[in-house]
Amino acid sequence: MNTALHIGLLIISLLGLFALALATERYGEHLLGRQPSVALQRTARVIGWLLLALALAWGIAELNAGIGIAMWLGWLSVAALALVFSFPKWPWQPAAREKAERAPRLPDASTIPVPRVRRMVAAVLLLLTGSVFAYSLAQVEPQLLKRPDAVRGKIGPWDYTLAEAHREAPELMAMDIPFKEFSIRFCESCDLEIRQVLIKVNKPRNERTNGMAFFGARWERRAEIPLPATTTANSELWLTVIGKDGSVHQGAVPLARVSPKTVEWFNQQRSN
Repeated sequence: MNTALHIGLLIISLLGLFALALATERYGEHLLGRQPSVALQRTARVIGWLLLALALAWGIAELNAGIGIAMWLGWLSVAALALVFSFPKWPWQPAAREKAERAPRLPDASTIPVPRVRRMVAAVLLLLTGSVFAYSLAQVEPQLLKRPDAVRGKIGPWDYTLAEAHREAPELMAMDIPFKEFSIRFCESCDLEIRQVLIKVNKPRNERTNGMAFFGARWERRAEIPLPATTTANSELWLTVIGKDGSVHQGAVPLARVSPKTVEWFNQQRSN
């Protein structure tokens, strides 16, 4: 999904910038080999801005505002540089206008011609920009509740999505107690009906042992819970959801399904 998103943003940005270039007199003539009509310029301008807006909206929808905008700007820069280097090779550009001859300069064997230097510098900058941006994208973890390993289910009348915050082994806290952080999100209409959500490993014995409460924005709650030493591959995460009407609903999800690394870690601790 992320690969498709990156490729899609690049392609849409390329098409958007190409349309905006076509909407100008200078680059329109360069691309068409003739001066574009006013109607064509207007249409290309509208299409270009719509495509760029579409790419931006897609990035924000998939990866939230911060990461989505940064990714859009990055691919927009790569698309712009790609067009800059491809325009001089465009096959249908008009013939170069004749220019008045200038007095020839004496060649300086100790220096490289300025145009060549500029091209070399631009090529290096393009390579560096693409490399840095690709490395930065590789370090960004996709929004956890949209990952393919996120668990989707239903508790009572409410739909939810549950995922571990980090796919690594549990973190050892004070007294070497392993902790794990989880995030949960309910549908927007469900959120309006929910007062509190709690989570723990294994089934609660009574209302006082329902576990740790989720905190944070209601559409993306987070909770960090201790993991008991008795945790096994058969352990379950129990969710307790309390509605604003006082109703209580519980549901269980296999821990191995939500956090396989946690189960693997406990198995290694027992074998050591």
